[in-house]
Amino acid sequence: SGLIDLIRELNDIQVAGIGIKLSRFLEKIDDEVIEFANKLKFPIIRIPESWNLGSITHHISSYILDEETEKLYFALDIQQELNTMLMRGLSLEMMIERMSRLLHVPVMLLNPFYQIKSMSHHFQEHSEQVQKNLSYFKRSLNSNHIPPNNRASFQEEHIIFEVPAFKYFPYYLMVSNVNTLTYPFSLLAIEQAVNTLSLAIYKNSKIKEAEQQEVNRFFETLMSEHPDNLMSVKQHPEFLKKHHIQTSNFYQVIICAIDKEKDVENNIYLNERYQMTFEWLTHKLIDIDPSISLYMSPGNHRFTILLQTKHQYYLDYCKYLQKEYKKLFNSTLSFGIGNEVTEFSQLPLSYFEANEAFDHKSESGEVRFIELYKSKSVEELLQLIPANKLKPFITYTLGSLAYPKTTKEKELKNTLEIYLANHCDLTKTSEDLFIHRNTVKYRIKKCEEILGQPIDAPDTSLDIRLALFASEKITF
Repeated sequence: SGLIDLIRELNDIQVAGIGIKLSRFLEKIDDEVIEFANKLKFPIIRIPESWNLGSITHHISSYILDEETEKLYFALDIQQELNTMLMRGLSLEMMIERMSRLLHVPVMLLNPFYQIKSMSHHFQEHSEQVQKNLSYFKRSLNSNHIPPNNRASFQEEHIIFEVPAFKYFPYYLMVSNVNTLTYPFSLLAIEQAVNTLSLAIYKNSKIKEAEQQEVNRFFETLMSEHPDNLMSVKQHPEFLKKHHIQTSNFYQVIICAIDKEKDVENNIYLNERYQMTFEWLTHKLIDIDPSISLYMSPGNHRFTILLQTKHQYYLDYCKYLQKEYKKLFNSTLSFGIGNEVTEFSQLPLSYFEANEAFDHKSESGEVRFIELYKSKSVEELLQLIPANKLKPFITYTLGSLAYPKTTKEKELKNTLEIYLANHCDLTKTSEDLFIHRNTVKYRIKKCEEILGQPIDAPDTSLDIRLALFASEKITF
C-alpha cells in the first residue's frame, strides 16, 4: 500500500520512473504494485543486487548533466543565429522561418491584435492549418490558457508563448507539432528565441515610429499653413506622396481620439496603447481603402484620418471602428468630422472643422461620439468674444440705446432695429410699426443724434447691427 501511494505521488508530479534494489529492504515487489504501475504506464526498474547505488546515482547525474548541457548549447546556438540575423537587420519573417527550420516544426507569430504577423513555410504548403491554428489560439486566449513562458506545457499539440516586446500589448509565438520535438530541444531554446524576437519587434517598432514622426510633423506644419501658402500637389506629387497625400478632387478630415478614463494614469500603458491604436487603425483603414492616410498628433493624443476618395458610408466606418476597438482594447473612440473639400489648398479648413467638432463634444464631457462640424451662428461667434471686450463695443456703438431704461429709448431702439431690418426703407418700417412715415423719420434722426453717426453709412451700419444683436442676445 505504501509503495502504491509513492508511485501515485511520483506519477502526479511527472517523475519518469523509479529504480528499486531488491533483497536489501524489500524481498519482492507485489503483483498489485506492478499492475498499478502498468496501469499508469509508470516504469519500475529492478536494480541488480551487485550494483552499487552510489555508482548508479553518479552515472545518472552525469548523464543528466551532459543532456542538460547539450540542451543549453542548442538553446544558445538558436539564440546566436537569431541575434546575428537581428544585427544584420534581417526581417521578422526570415527569423521566424529560420527558427522553424532549426526546430523542424511549424512556427507562427501573431501581433497584439491576434492577427498573423509572420509564419513559416509549413502554412503555405498546408493553408488549411492556418485557420486551425488561429482557432486554437483564440480558444486558448478566451479560456486564459496561455501560461507564463516558463510554465508552458509540452503535452499539447501547440504551445503559445508571450513575446513581451511591449509590456501591456505582447505579441504571441505559437509553436506547433510540439510532440515531434526531439532532443536536444528544451523550453530554454524557445525562451531564448522569444527574447531575441522581442528585441527585433521593439527595434522595428521604434524605427517605424521615428519615420512616422517625420510624416506627422510635416502634416502638422501643412495644416498650420495659410491656404495661399500651401504647396501644390500637382507641382510636388512625389514629395507629398511620400507623406501619404495624393492628387485628388476630394479631401475630408476626421479627427479620432481615445476617450479619457478617470482611473487610468499609467503613462507606460497610455503611451503603448496610443502607439498600438495607431497600428490597429492603420490596419483597419487600409482594409477599407488603401488611399486613406493616418497621422498622429502626440501633443493631444489624437489621430487624423485623411479621406482622399469620397466614401458614402464613412459614418458607418466610424461606428464599426468604435465597436471593434471596444472589443480589443476595452476602451472607446470618438470622432470629429470636417466638411469635404475639393481643393488641396482647402484641406486645412476641413482639418480645423474636424478639430472644432471634436472639441465641441469633448469639452462637454461626452464620450464615444461621432460629431459632424456645424457652422457657428453669429450668436455663437459673439459668445466666443470675452465679455470685457464685447460689452464696451455695444455701449460705445449704441450709447444709451444699448440697454434703454425709459419708454422713449425703448421705442427708439425698436424703431432702429426694424428700420435696419427693412434695409433703411421708411415706408416699410412705418407699415410694420403702424405709425406715420414722418414719425419714423423723426425717430431715426433722434437715433443718429444719440449714436453720433449716420445710420445709413456702410462703414457704420454693420457695427450698429452687430451691437443691436449682441445687446439683445448676449447676457452678461
